[in-house]
Amino acid sequence: MTMRPLACERCGNRVLVEKFSPVHTAVQWTSDARACPAISAHNHGIGERERECEALHRSIDRAVREHELSESRLELPRGEAIPRLH
Repeated sequence: MTMRPLACERCGNRVLVEKFSPVHTAVQWTSDARACPAISAHNHGIGERERECEALHRSIDRAVREHELSESRLELPRGEAIPRLH
C-alpha cells in the first residue's frame, strides 16, 4: 500500500498517511507542519511529542472507521525468501 492524502477535520491541512496498525501510523506533511494551528502553538523541535495534533489523529481514526483509509498489511518474507547478507 502507499501513502494516501487526507485532510485534517479541524484546519483542512493535507497530509499523506499510511496506517500500519492501530498504533502505528506514518504521516508525511505536504507543506510546513507549522501551518497546523495545534502544532504552531508549540515551539518544539521536529519529532517531539508536543508537535502532535489531536484533530489530525481524530481525522485519521475516522478515515479508518469509515473505510476511507485501510490498514496496510505488510507481508514479511519467510523461510528461503528472507534476504541473506552472506
